[in-house]
Amino acid sequence: MSCTGTVSGLGIKTLLLTVFLLASLVSPMSTSDATMNKPRILCLHGLSQSGESFRQKIGGARRKLTRFYDLDFLDAPIPVEEGGFGWWKRNEQGQHIQPKAAFDYVQNYIRDKEFDALLGFSQGGLLATALALSGDFPKLRAVVTAGAPHVDDTFEIARQRALKKDEQSPAADGQTTWESGQTIPKLHFAGETDTIIAVERVEKLCEVGGNGKLLLHEKGHLFPTKADSVNAMIDFLEEHLLKEA
Repeated sequence: MSCTGTVSGLGIKTLLLTVFLLASLVSPMSTSDATMNKPRILCLHGLSQSGESFRQKIGGARRKLTRFYDLDFLDAPIPVEEGGFGWWKRNEQGQHIQPKAAFDYVQNYIRDKEFDALLGFSQGGLLATALALSGDFPKLRAVVTAGAPHVDDTFEIARQRALKKDEQSPAADGQTTWESGQTIPKLHFAGETDTIIAVERVEKLCEVGGNGKLLLHEKGHLFPTKADSVNAMIDFLEEHLLKEA
C-alpha cells in the first residue's frame, strides 16, 4: 500500500466537530463522564525526551487536542546518556538494540487499557506506526507521527508479531493482521529543513505503513505546532475518531 503523496496544503474543519459540539449541548455530561467518553490517544516521545517533556513541547497543540481527546504521555523504558529516555538504543553499526523490548513494554502498559489512536515523534513515531501494523492495538483507528523514519528491523519485529497473531487466531475475513494494520489511517509530518530525518525516510514510512498521508512543514526535526499543521492534525483526528460520536 502506498502513501497518498506529499502535500503541504490543509483542509478546513470538518462538519463532524460541529455535530460533536451540538450533541454535547443537547445531552450534557458530567466532567467525569465526558472524560471517560473521550477517545484516548497514547503519545510516544522521541529519543532523549520523556512523556512530560513531549507534553510540554507540543503545548499549543495539546491544549486543543485535550478538548476532545484523553492524551496519555508514556515514558520510554531506557534512560539515555543525553538525558531523558529512549525506546531502544543503537550500536556502532547503527542497528537498533533490542527494539522488541519496546513492543513488549508498550503492550504490558496497555494490558488493561484501550486506545483509539497513537501519536508519536521521531523514534516514537516509528514505533507508533510499527505498533499499528503489529496488531497490538486491536481497536486502533488512527496514527499521527512527525519526523519519524522507516527502519527495517523495527518493521520486521512488527511483521513477526502480526504473523504470530494470525497463527493464533486467523481472521474470519481472511485479512492478515499486517494488512489490517495497513488500512488504519495515518498522518505523517516531515520537516523540509530536518537534518536528522530526511523527508525521503518519512515518505518510506508512509508507504510501508499503508493508508498514509504525508504533510510537509517548513521547520526541522520537531513536532509541528504552528496553526496550519495543528489544524490539519485536528481535522484528521476528527474524521477518524469523532465520526461515530
